[in-house]
Amino acid sequence: MSGIVAPQRFPLRIVVREGRSAHAAMHSHEVGQLLYPEQGSTLLETRQRVIRLAPDRAAWIPRGVPHAVLMDRSFRYHSVYVEPDFYDAERCMVVCVRPLLRELILDAASWDPDGGGGEQSLRKARVLADELASAPWTEPGIQIPADPRIAPICRALEQDPADNRSLGAWARMASASEKTIQRGFVAHTGMSFQQWRNYVRMTRAAELHAQGWRQLDIALAVGYATEGAYAQAFKMFYGYPPSRLPRGG
Repeated sequence: MSGIVAPQRFPLRIVVREGRSAHAAMHSHEVGQLLYPEQGSTLLETRQRVIRLAPDRAAWIPRGVPHAVLMDRSFRYHSVYVEPDFYDAERCMVVCVRPLLRELILDAASWDPDGGGGEQSLRKARVLADELASAPWTEPGIQIPADPRIAPICRALEQDPADNRSLGAWARMASASEKTIQRGFVAHTGMSFQQWRNYVRMTRAAELHAQGWRQLDIALAVGYATEGAYAQAFKMFYGYPPSRLPRGG
């Protein structure tokens, strides 16, 4: 006699998408979603945060939470939709993807719960849910201020940290003075505009380094014309040069 009691319907639904670039506008789901980028980088945006995911991270998006997804280069990602009575965390979070969780996510696309392997698929699904529940997690991405004058600037800089427009240029775009925008950044983020942009750049730089990018390519991607300028800024921010980091890839 089986030790697994099958639910009325299988608790997971898996969708795999791939391509060169894609954008899904703001939407939500009736069930929770685990979003995992197997290849490429994925930018996830909620009402309050912008989250950049790489192949060592996945995002849990609770049911009903509006979100948008952007992939600006070649990608392959997995969406695991989970019924709320099977797993249902209430907060959005970024999950560190350990080897077993990764293999289960990748394998899930081949599960056939309606065929002869239904019981085996359900066992795997329960292991996946256990791994998800016990995985280390971090706060999801960079918080976007509610101020409508500041939020578009923050989103634009997170999407393109190399954008070198001055505070004055951003202020004109927001139809506000430089002082107003600067006060807004300090009030909502605790940092000046320059400090916030540098924080975004250095956070992105560390992610690219972990992905195995060359230092010159990282420098250009986050707004520096030379490796030397980038290395100096990195050392000022982290307290050590980027050459000390282990090379990912």
